[in-house]
Amino acid sequence: MLINFLIRSFINDHEHLEDEQVRGNYGIFASVLSIILNVVLVIFKILVGLAANSIAVIADGINNMTDVVSNLATLVGFRLALQLPDEKHPYGHGRFEYISGIIISFFILVVAFVTVRDSVVKIVTNEPVFFDTVGAIVLIGAIFVKFFMAYFNRDIGAKIGSTSLLAAAQDSLNDVLATTATLIALVLSRFTTLPVDGIMGTVVGIIVFRSGIEIFKDTVNPLLGLAPSPDLVKEIVRYVNSHEVTKGTHDIMIHDYGPSRKFMTLHVEVDARDDIMAVHDAIDNLESDLEKKFKIKTVIHMDPIDYNNPELDPVRKQVVDVIKMYDDGYSIHDFRMVDGPTHTNLIFDLVVPFEQDKNRETIKEELTDLIEIANPKYRVKMTVEHKYY
Repeated sequence: MLINFLIRSFINDHEHLEDEQVRGNYGIFASVLSIILNVVLVIFKILVGLAANSIAVIADGINNMTDVVSNLATLVGFRLALQLPDEKHPYGHGRFEYISGIIISFFILVVAFVTVRDSVVKIVTNEPVFFDTVGAIVLIGAIFVKFFMAYFNRDIGAKIGSTSLLAAAQDSLNDVLATTATLIALVLSRFTTLPVDGIMGTVVGIIVFRSGIEIFKDTVNPLLGLAPSPDLVKEIVRYVNSHEVTKGTHDIMIHDYGPSRKFMTLHVEVDARDDIMAVHDAIDNLESDLEKKFKIKTVIHMDPIDYNNPELDPVRKQVVDVIKMYDDGYSIHDFRMVDGPTHTNLIFDLVVPFEQDKNRETIKEELTDLIEIANPKYRVKMTVEHKYY
């Protein structure tokens, strides 16, 4: 309720999340709110820690300083991502948001390393920990604040599809875990002389390190060119193939230039004997429909196939049988036949899996020989490729 009230108060248009500016305003709002809360925690913890002479509270306050830097990185990422495309960056600046997520993961990994290092030192030296009532109360309050930060960052991050806000949410949960461990160590210090502070810190540091690695993967994968989700591809294929002019779909490529800047190219098979102007008009409409439905800028390449050729299906089946005997994991698409006076060209694309021992040239040579031996009048013109989804 509180978050919705704040969103309505500070974001004028809070409903049209498909709008890039509205989405950016959500991200900026979450980042600024996180900065304010973390700054308050830093000041309050250090002041209370100094007044109560509590090293645990002071250390926890200093830890929150790294959170402020992480939140600033997220804020800058959203601000830069909203820049309009220019001559040097015609696809926009949306990937800045992914970069801010990488920065957050870096700080998480640094905190995890320092936590483990200091905890091991405490275990080795068996440095005593003294219970501090004021410090315990402050840490409990900090846990609730961090839970609140994790909640609204995750809620908004999921709503706008932001990996950097989801990373900030995980960072807040890591702080909850670390602060809870510090609190437990303070309580247990009243009943045992074991280095519980160091043991708890080591466990927490390892858990935080693992979360930092996961966040790094989630934010760096889109920059490297992550494959689109299978569900999205299935929905796109189903939608494209539902159109009357479409006879088949393949070679779908989706490029991610930021959460709200995606571009897609795909090949659509059409009947070669249909009126070219009518087909082109239908494809233009399909491009517009795809962009509206999936919010992805789309370009379609038409592949004309002569479906009226009575030899097409039998020959295609013959070729597929040869390929399946060679490797059942292979498939073909865009199959065409071009007849000539002495031979017939068989033109198609062969899709091979990523995991294989043979290189593409070897596959091409061996399959070409097998298909041409099956019928000497055929000449194979094959393109070997892998799926992009």
